[in-house]
Amino acid sequence: MQNKIENSVSKNKVSARLKEKVVSVRVTTIEYLALKKRARDAGVSLSRFVRSALLSAKVVQRISKDDADTLRKLAGEANNLNQLARAANKDGFMSVAVDLTKLKGIIVEIINSLSDDWKNLKGSRF
Repeated sequence: MQNKIENSVSKNKVSARLKEKVVSVRVTTIEYLALKKRARDAGVSLSRFVRSALLSAKVVQRISKDDADTLRKLAGEANNLNQLARAANKDGFMSVAVDLTKLKGIIVEIINSLSDDWKNLKGSRF
């Protein structure tokens, strides 16, 4: 048992010497409590939990101005699609079939003009 305690103490001393840099981050009280709960649930210290989360997190760069403009164009096409849907409900699908085919081409072009970061993004940004 004594040997186990000595090994634990020596590991902590080595670990403390290697960790000499501090990274500060401000969080709200709610965020802090959530982090503490997650660390407790994981059975590790808050410091170890945050360190692990920071080192294993995937961060995607912010959206570029070009991609933001492209996404706005894509959202604008939703209005065109809605108008075509109304026309199809009123006059029948055949009355808008050609326009729908054109719109599909426009939408595909817009999506293809997005950067790969946004086309391949799955799930959360973090």
